[in-house]
Amino acid sequence: MAAPYRADHAVRRRTRARAAGAEGASKGAPPASRSSDDLVQAFVARTGRALARIAERMPRERLVEAVGAETDTDVLFRSLQQAAAIGSEIGTSPPDPLTAAFLRGAEMKRALLRAEGGVMSGPELAKHLGITPQGLGKKRGKGQVFWLEVGEGCVYPVFQVGPDGLLHGVRELLAAFQQGDPWARVNFMLTGDARLGGRRPLDVLRAGDIAAVVRAARGYGEHGA
Repeated sequence: MAAPYRADHAVRRRTRARAAGAEGASKGAPPASRSSDDLVQAFVARTGRALARIAERMPRERLVEAVGAETDTDVLFRSLQQAAAIGSEIGTSPPDPLTAAFLRGAEMKRALLRAEGGVMSGPELAKHLGITPQGLGKKRGKGQVFWLEVGEGCVYPVFQVGPDGLLHGVRELLAAFQQGDPWARVNFMLTGDARLGGRRPLDVLRAGDIAAVVRAARGYGEHGA
């Protein structure tokens, strides 16, 4: 089987932040969908105070690590992730388990968005497939492509892209899933599976063993699998 197409030309065009709103959010969005200035200012003021209290209590080495992150979003996530919960840095109460769980979930999603070449916007994938964005939307609705909802739009993992369209076996694989959560499906593809000898389903699919991955996908999500 030919080596998987990485869509390098598409990946170069995307950015980590802008891709998240590629399909739904735009500069021309109606005013009703935007936050008012007073809400933005209130949010910035309150979160700024909370972050300042966290920073005052963080060890220097943790501050250096956070400030050295690649983007502003990474700075925020690293600070909160290391703190585990805001309360753990500003008071004596134990960390909030719900906050810690939220941060773990958010970090997992960020990792999935970056894995295996990252994600493509709807127009980028539609162009590669030779269809319209509307046609891609129909494929998404029928469960024929991997997609992730981010903010008000959708993005599409690059790992599913092959040299002449979608990677061979993607459509059959998606049809086999009992698991309906898009994030869980992507996580399945990128995580070692005992039914595949510990190999990642994506690697097995790239090797051409479509039937094995389809069987694993069919059982994914059943009885805690």
